[in-house]
Amino acid sequence: MIESTELPILQMHLTEALLPHEECDPRRVELLSQRILKEGLLKNPPVVSQIPGTDRFVVLDGANRTMAFRALKIPHIVAQVVSYNDPGVKIDTWYHVVAGMDIETFESALKEIAGMQVEVCSLTEARRALETGEAIAYIVREHKIRKVFPSHLSEYHDLRILNDIVGAYKGRADIFRASNDEWEKQSPYYPGITAVVVFPPYEPDDILSAVKNGYKIPSGVTRHIIPFRAVNINIPLDILNAEGTLATKREWLQDWWMERMAANAIRFYAEPTFSFNE
Repeated sequence: MIESTELPILQMHLTEALLPHEECDPRRVELLSQRILKEGLLKNPPVVSQIPGTDRFVVLDGANRTMAFRALKIPHIVAQVVSYNDPGVKIDTWYHVVAGMDIETFESALKEIAGMQVEVCSLTEARRALETGEAIAYIVREHKIRKVFPSHLSEYHDLRILNDIVGAYKGRADIFRASNDEWEKQSPYYPGITAVVVFPPYEPDDILSAVKNGYKIPSGVTRHIIPFRAVNINIPLDILNAEGTLATKREWLQDWWMERMAANAIRFYAEPTFSFNE
């Protein structure tokens, strides 16, 4: 542990107190629910940040895991708590590579979105429009790029349109997360590529404001970079699902923590790591 500067904060919480900031994938929630029951463990804790002025927490990473616990009616969950004020906590944005959906179906679905306008432009113009806030997204196809903007302004109207855009292909196409918007670089890796959908960057205040007002970011868009992330905590499901108060389970977690420390079971890896079993 001598090279780590701080230990992660692990806390026991009511599952219902954790609020996802993004839409969840029902298929992944179902698969995760089955896997959690089969393994009987919470392997990796969701990462959360407290919503100011409340006793609730926004889920920065692990939304599907949290919703799986809700679906299984498991009353308590262990979460890693971080602060948005931590300079090491950063928000990045994933783009969506949409593949396996024919162009006609894709375009027809986009036309059904109310309140959305598009304008053909160059890639440079699309990037500039998103950066300045003129556009709320842009869509890249092989020979056509369009910036997206709402037909009228209203609070959280942009989020509704962005969710509708994702809804146009979610469940009907394969979605891959990417960080590059250039067709020539993406198409060789994704046979049957339909489009690349590029979303705007978000700030912590955007996330917190949306959650407090009951809105969500589209699924698979935000990427929170968390320093000192805790993994492989392997908390038994029997503990989390057992009868007992939150206070009692917090005492159990404190004892568990001290046992891990005494057994020298906590390891800090300073180097970036790839996982091949997610």
